[in-house]
Amino acid sequence: MSQGILPRVRSAIAMTVLCGALLLPWAALAGTTPAGQWVGEVKTPDGKKVQVHLTLQKEGSTWAGTLEDPTIGETTVSNLRVTDTRISFTFKPANAPFPLNFSGSYVAGDDRVTGTFSLHGSSRFVKFKRVPGSEVVAMADGQEPPEPARIRHDYNFAVDARFSYWTALYVIKDDVYNLNSMTVSTPNYDAAFKWFVMDGFNIFFRYYRGGMDYTDDATKLGQYPDLNVTGDSYLKLDGMEIGISGYLGNIMMPNSKFNPYLTGAVGQASWALHENGRGSAIVTPGLHPLEGDDLAFSFGAGTEYELGRKLMLELEWAWRYFLTEDELKWEDVDGLWSNTHAWALSIGLNYGF
Repeated sequence: MSQGILPRVRSAIAMTVLCGALLLPWAALAGTTPAGQWVGEVKTPDGKKVQVHLTLQKEGSTWAGTLEDPTIGETTVSNLRVTDTRISFTFKPANAPFPLNFSGSYVAGDDRVTGTFSLHGSSRFVKFKRVPGSEVVAMADGQEPPEPARIRHDYNFAVDARFSYWTALYVIKDDVYNLNSMTVSTPNYDAAFKWFVMDGFNIFFRYYRGGMDYTDDATKLGQYPDLNVTGDSYLKLDGMEIGISGYLGNIMMPNSKFNPYLTGAVGQASWALHENGRGSAIVTPGLHPLEGDDLAFSFGAGTEYELGRKLMLELEWAWRYFLTEDELKWEDVDGLWSNTHAWALSIGLNYGF
């Protein structure tokens, strides 16, 4: 990769990081209060895991709570103390000779409760997750509580498959077309695995099988009579990428089935300019064939449309940028070979599980 490309690589990586910060949903940055319903998992002395349900309520300045698990049933907690960051209480199961103690913390930014149950020196760690929809936002006296945000992705993982139409995009200097600026729009496809870190934010891994066809304009092609570049030539652009998507539907249109999002990705593309379609001989100006494995980036926006609880229709418009330029191999950047751009319009189905 040429030295001239490095600043652009650094800039693109910085843009990806910034994009990630901007795409984090507001819910991840704003705490509620510990009030609500929580569920956690704790090990019993015999090694079994049981679910523990904790309910915390606040009326005025007074806190109250209950604890329930399969072995003790439901019991009211006592000595309950709740601050902005700490929670502690005691409870005594009917068949226990002594009360048990809980001491833990509430992290507003992550909206989670963690702590330990202890009795006479022995302790059990537990991490509580909030029961979806039980959020309670701190309110001023007389203020009506807002409705909780919709849960649009009630699953942790998803897969999608999309049809993409890549539209040619290039910059022309002084009406001089190089080989990168002779591409034409071409259909492609891609598939992705998504991990929903939270309802409004996911990390995805995508494979795309892409490429661009070539123009049949004899005037443009005539600039390279010795390179066997014709209207049947094909620029292969296959790749893998890792990216992020942040969803804005609960902010912009909470009652709609549409769920707009912003997205960005970085990965590696395997590319080659073939003389006569994918898989044919590679165009070779001088000593080095026009092929390589280089960084690629994409940034875009799209929307989901809810077809069912786990099935979404997805529509996306993105800019794809491939670092195919190398001034050490092909010196004439403006007249022969440079970086490659494309607009990608994609439509597909997303299934959650």
